[in-house]
Formats: sequence, structure tokens, C-alpha cells
Amino acid sequence: CAVALDIDISRVQAILTDLSGETVLAREQFPTQGEDFPRVYERVCHAVDRLLAQMPASQYGLVGMGVAVHGVVDLSGLIRFIPRRGWRNVDLRSLLAERYQVPVSLDNDGNLAALAQQELISGTGECLQSLAMVNIGDSISVGLITNGELFRGFHGFANAIGHHTINFDEPVQCSCGKYGCWEQYCSNGAVIAYANTVLPQPISTLEELITLIRHQDPLARQVMDRFLTYLAVGLTNIIFIFDCQAIAISSELLSALPYYLPEVMRKMVLPITHVEKVVLSRLGKSGAILGAASQAVFQFFQDTAHAMEPGQ
Repeated sequence: CAVALDIDISRVQAILTDLSGETVLAREQFPTQGEDFPRVYERVCHAVDRLLAQMPASQYGLVGMGVAVHGVVDLSGLIRFIPRRGWRNVDLRSLLAERYQVPVSLDNDGNLAALAQQELISGTGECLQSLAMVNIGDSISVGLITNGELFRGFHGFANAIGHHTINFDEPVQCSCGKYGCWEQYCSNGAVIAYANTVLPQPISTLEELITLIRHQDPLARQVMDRFLTYLAVGLTNIIFIFDCQAIAISSELLSALPYYLPEVMRKMVLPITHVEKVVLSRLGKSGAILGAASQAVFQFFQDTAHAMEPGQ
């Protein structure tokens, strides 16, 4: 079996999978709003321990762990910065490897969701060499696949596109320290915050906004139009920088209201280029954690194959 974790800005998910990386044998989930790293780490370990207590007997037992985090991760697997949590230079990978005595892979959620999306597309028989996977939640991250391989950049930060500037005149500072980041306009929290500046009654969840939009509330539709406009700006920038074959989007708002996707396409300004397709990912919120599970399983099979080579 393998364990996969998705450490989001306000919650943690943990799953136990078989070696397909897809069949979930057990699951844990808990909120972590405002908690510091020592407390989150303690609760993560308790959740993993509960999962392992449910692990069926097998020849290899726990073969590895995969971890998705919604922040900046370098090539060594070190968490360099999670703006919304205030975590800097956290070596969670080594802590888990030492505690559970198995290989641990740790990466940004965008990268792992991109790998899961690539695997999903490959399973249909389609050959996709260039993909941008956009994860929109409490934060925004993007996984980039080029020539069939994950593009990480020199330090490993190539997917921190949620913090590229789309409004230089923004007066409010982003959690990362910059101004006018994409995440300030299209993340779930940003959409709710803006909605509460225009709606007569405050909301606390996207579900409330979605209900208002479905009922054709004009102010809620104004909120949606602003989201679509800024989303289109960010997607256009990705295309001009990356020239990708396809973009897959994971967004709770768009998944609930998929008929707005053509409006995103209409708002995208591409005078000298185009993108083959823009689609909603069928993986939804599960992309990152399934990608983390797949990485743990892949590492196990790779290590096993290496051990069986002559001379090893």
C-alpha cells in the first residue's frame, strides 16, 4: 500500500491506496485553519497512523508516501514557502521518511495534479506532449508538462504562477508580499471576499455564490464575470509564455457552472497564437492527492526494478 497526503491551506486529506495508486482503501480529513507547522505535523502523523492501522496484510506493507503541498517546493523536496501558512524552509519529507522508514516524495500540488491529468489523458489513448494544469482552490498553482515531462525550472519553482502579477495597480498586498497576484482575484477566498463587497447579504462559501448565480442574481453574476475576466487574463499569459497544447482547469466554481467555460474562451485574447483546447479536469480536487499516490507507487516499482538488475 501507499499513503498520500494533500496539505492544503485550510485542510489536510490523507488516503491509503493499493499499488494502482487509484483504489482508496481508507481516508482521513481534518481542517487546519490557522494552525502552525508543529501542530499540523502532529495531526498528520495521527491521521497516517490511523490509516496504517487499517492497512491489509501484504508482502511489502507500506511501500512509500507521496505528499502534495500548496506552496513553493524546491528540487530537493524542501518546502521553501507557503505564503498563506507562513511556513518557510520546512523539511516535511525528511521528517516523514524518518518516522515511517519508507521513501517519501513531496511536491507542489500543481505538479502532482498535472502528472495525474497526464496519466488520465494517456489512458484514453491520446498523446499529449504539452499541458498546463491549473489548480484553483484556496491558492492557485499550475503544473506544466512539456515534451511529455514535468517542467520544474532551475530551482523547481516554475509552477508558482498563482503569484504572477496581473494587476500592477492593486493596492492590497498579497500573502506572498507582492501586489496584484493572480491568486488575489481567482482563488476561492478572493472570489468570496469580492462577493461580500457587492452582495447585500454576506456569504461564506462558494456553494452560496453558485446558488445565487443559478438563480440569475445580477450581483452574483457580476462576481462571476469578474472571476472569468481575471481567469482569462491568467490563462492568456500562460499560453503566451508556455505555448501549451492544452489547458486543464480544476475549479469548484467552473465545475459547478461548466456552461461558463466558453465565456472564458471568449475573454482570452490570443492575437498571435491559440491553444488547442481548454477543458475542466475530471479529477477535480482529487488530482493532487492521486498524483502524490502515483508518485509513491512509481518510486516503489522503480526501486524494485533496480534491485532486480544483475549485480545489485
